[in-house]
Amino acid sequence: MKIGLFFLHKKIIISGKENIPKKGAVLFVGNHQNALIDAILIPTTTKRNIHFLTRASAFKNKIVDKILRSLNMIPVYRIRDGINTVEKNIFIFKQCFEILKNEGSIEIFAEGNHHLERRIFPLKKGFARIILGTLQKYPNLKILIVPVGINYDSHLNFPSSVSIYYGKPILVNTFINVENPDVRFLNIINEVSSALKKITVHIEDKDNYNKIITKLNALKVDYTNPYEVNEILKNIDKLPIPTAKKIQVNWFAPVHLLAKVNSIFPLLIWKYLKSTIKDPVFTNTFRFALILTVFPIFYLIQTYIVYCFFNLKYALIYLIISIVLGIISKKTMIVNL
Repeated sequence: MKIGLFFLHKKIIISGKENIPKKGAVLFVGNHQNALIDAILIPTTTKRNIHFLTRASAFKNKIVDKILRSLNMIPVYRIRDGINTVEKNIFIFKQCFEILKNEGSIEIFAEGNHHLERRIFPLKKGFARIILGTLQKYPNLKILIVPVGINYDSHLNFPSSVSIYYGKPILVNTFINVENPDVRFLNIINEVSSALKKITVHIEDKDNYNKIITKLNALKVDYTNPYEVNEILKNIDKLPIPTAKKIQVNWFAPVHLLAKVNSIFPLLIWKYLKSTIKDPVFTNTFRFALILTVFPIFYLIQTYIVYCFFNLKYALIYLIISIVLGIISKKTMIVNL
């Protein structure tokens, strides 16, 4: 997974790792703007063994089901998944209770669905219900929430950069009254939502969202730095929009062209596959799948062909050049927002 993410992203920036408890029951609660990529960024940037809740519709295929479960994914059901979802979720929640009781870690995206907007959506109650159920069964258990802000410079373009900000842990026991619980969970939801808005680029003004995004893009802000962008947003109305556009010259363009020619067949497969994606949020998920499978298989086939025509030495040289071309190309591309 780490190798795939390395070739998917130009940069992966991690901040606040000191906020991650080394042991104990922990809920990682994050925002959700990039489908499967969000889910694997957290466990691959921490040392905790994390189980994460994933929408059940992703588990329909038997082969996919086995793969997802092998990655510690747990299906969670929504009303749209059928009439028996409540009963199924009771079993899933009980599984979560035991993970936390054994001082394990669970990852959940509390917005309830993925999206492409640079803001925190209202949080659902699911994570709070898991906490309440766990504390009702194990009242002496200490549970911490670590808010996680995931920020992409571009959600759909390649190669995007991403930052993962781990916020300060929140002791949930002080927000949950086990004997007389507030079933709306307003206190804990507001606390976590507030924490996420600090470590994620958050545009509060929904009515003028598109205008604000246009202005931020014109200002060429660094979306991977939520603190800086959120400060800019406080005075966004007063800031002038730059008129002159600086032309960027990429001196590595010949390298990019050579890398594309060397990867022509996988790129053609990607071009077709991309046209079939119905939900654009899954763009990087499919791209990630190709990076892990089609591209390495293609390079190995070409390496074998070189070996057949020449010898092992030239085959290995070709393979190394292909890898180096891919790395240089990825690291030097200019990403359009």
